[in-house]
Amino acid sequence: MTARTPALSAAAANPAHHAAIQNSLDTVRETLGMEVAYLSEFVDSRAVFRAVSAPGLEAMIQPSQSMDIREVYCKHIIDGNLPRLMPDTSVHKIATDLPITQMIPIGSHLSVPVHRPDGSVFGMFCFLSRHPRPDLNDDALDLVETHCAMVTNRLDSIGSQAA
Repeated sequence: MTARTPALSAAAANPAHHAAIQNSLDTVRETLGMEVAYLSEFVDSRAVFRAVSAPGLEAMIQPSQSMDIREVYCKHIIDGNLPRLMPDTSVHKIATDLPITQMIPIGSHLSVPVHRPDGSVFGMFCFLSRHPRPDLNDDALDLVETHCAMVTNRLDSIGSQAA
């Protein structure tokens, strides 16, 4: 885990970059009919929410908030203990054992890692719903991966400009 990257600092300072990242989150969230979308960055042992799309749920999740990485799905997905696509979190014991699953609640979850150019994990590109979504399939995962790649490319280009 690292300190805040120059790419995110530059994206936050540049309205066009921030708007493009936000647009990807909004577009995928709306297309998939999910309630919450976010881009997180791993800083030390925390998942810090850098961009969030959660209309009506702003009290639940906001940019700059963070959670211990062990208390969210991220680390379990990266470690291969949870799948990136979970149409129904109740069928995954690790997910049901996490307090956040009941706290929010999380009924379905879709998430892919965002990698830095050196291959290390920057954070996650995540989408969730409070309800199980048996209609979520590999096409939904492909959409998330495509938008994640666009966000990753934007962060990489910002990082190379900031370096």
